[in-house]
Amino acid sequence: MWRLAGCAAAARATAVARRHYLRGTKDMQNPSSGQNRRVTAALLIAALCPFIASLVLAPNRTNRPAHAATLAAQDETIWDGVYTDEQAERGMKTYEQECAACHLDDLMGDGIAPALIGSSFFFRWSDLSVGDMYTAIRTTMPQGAPASLSPSGYADISAFLLQKNKVPSGAEELPSEMDDLEAITITEAQ
Repeated sequence: MWRLAGCAAAARATAVARRHYLRGTKDMQNPSSGQNRRVTAALLIAALCPFIASLVLAPNRTNRPAHAATLAAQDETIWDGVYTDEQAERGMKTYEQECAACHLDDLMGDGIAPALIGSSFFFRWSDLSVGDMYTAIRTTMPQGAPASLSPSGYADISAFLLQKNKVPSGAEELPSEMDDLEAITITEAQ
């Protein structure tokens, strides 16, 4: 709740900053002014609000018990070899073209874009389905052009992320059909 209130405050600050800019105040024309730094900070916060809201509205650890029946029905986990090495290789190429600028070559993120590897990956996605991860990637990435890749392109990137998180490959490719992806649970190694 407080995050959404922060977004509303950022929106108000952005509106004030815009009014000052439109009035052509001296502070806005001086790049070293404190007013300009505040405006820049307000604009940055406003730009990040959709991302923050997606984290708030996405399934998280506090509402995971509601998914218990779904998780119990899922008979496959990422540790069952749900992608191929060839698919992960294609995903790596797409990642390098579309994702590495923000998430970096090592998948550790640039400070704004989150890390996609290790404990950060498992903290975010454990006990959710690969379908949840696929949907989040497809609906938000690449930055500024969500859903611009093919369904198989997003599946390939998902396979690459699994490979980089030391999840073993298998004989069949990770599908791009949501029903199939929803049946695969992301769990930490046991």
